Amino acid sequence: MRIRYRILWFEDDEQYFEEDLQPEIKSFVESKGFIYDCTHRKTGADLDTLISSSVYDLIISDLNLGADETGEKLIEYIRDDKHVLTEVLLYSANEAALQQIVSNKGWIERASFSIGLGNLPPKLKSIIQFSIRKVEDVNNLRGLVIAESIDLEKKIENVLQMFFEAAEDLVSASTKEEVLSSIYTKKLENHNEHASYIEKIKLGDIKELIDQDVLTTNNTYEAVQGILKNRLKGVNARLNGGGISNEDKAVLAEKQAQLTQLRTEFINFKKEIIDIRNILAHVEEKTDEDGKPYLQSMMRGRDPIKFDDGKYIEVRKNLQKHSNNLNLITEHILQII
Repeated sequence: MRIRYRILWFEDDEQYFEEDLQPEIKSFVESKGFIYDCTHRKTGADLDTLISSSVYDLIISDLNLGADETGEKLIEYIRDDKHVLTEVLLYSANEAALQQIVSNKGWIERASFSIGLGNLPPKLKSIIQFSIRKVEDVNNLRGLVIAESIDLEKKIENVLQMFFEAAEDLVSASTKEEVLSSIYTKKLENHNEHASYIEKIKLGDIKELIDQDVLTTNNTYEAVQGILKNRLKGVNARLNGGGISNEDKAVLAEKQAQLTQLRTEFINFKKEIIDIRNILAHVEEKTDEDGKPYLQSMMRGRDPIKFDDGKYIEVRKNLQKHSNNLNLITEHILQII
């Protein structure tokens, strides 16, 4: 499990699934700071493909999936034939049928059962919370946050690379040169001892710089900040320049508002993602008054941060927020002003 909580769910009553089951479980997973990622099927017709193409955190099935298929057979196949040990839950309103399965089957290990449809949501929440708890070992969580942060940093590199690969009608050569010049100046100020790398910045292309690890996360972050600033400056110049129709003004005003929001959100990326990732490299494990372990930052000159369940939920939500924001930034960079 990373930032996504993946569920494979078999339920033949689609309306019941969509209206009564899924919303409450989706809300619960998201409240824990995870992305709800559910694959729903009415039958197990493509079970082989599903099992081989993805790894799930939980597999759920109704006992009765129509005249010729049962959740019992699906789970038996997953356990005995495919040897998948993912947590599973089988549910039904038929208590006697479930009791017989519990008595007769040998794949009961890591399997849960829910009798009565009203009992299903709380049972599912309990299982999901249990599986999340296994990930929420303090050091596992540190690894999750760092891994997700690295993914976001790669997204920023991709934004920067797309900017430089954009056609001339989207991004002028002089604008690209301005961004490179800014990177060059900052690297020159901070890394005078790395003369050979600085020369690469002056002469090389952006992909080479990224591939050679010449650019730090701060370099790419500041470069994208500069791109957003210049984009906003260009939109403002067109809005204030006159000679455009009211329709174009309305479009530009909307772009101005969107870019302002994206830039404002992206400013927080350093504090909410980069800084947190760096802080997690300098923590120590402690125990609270209830004997529960947590991590606490120990960086000089900074107030300590307690990484407990609440903090990790906050961090996971920030990871999702900034991932979505970077997707929108990419879209705007590839638009004509």
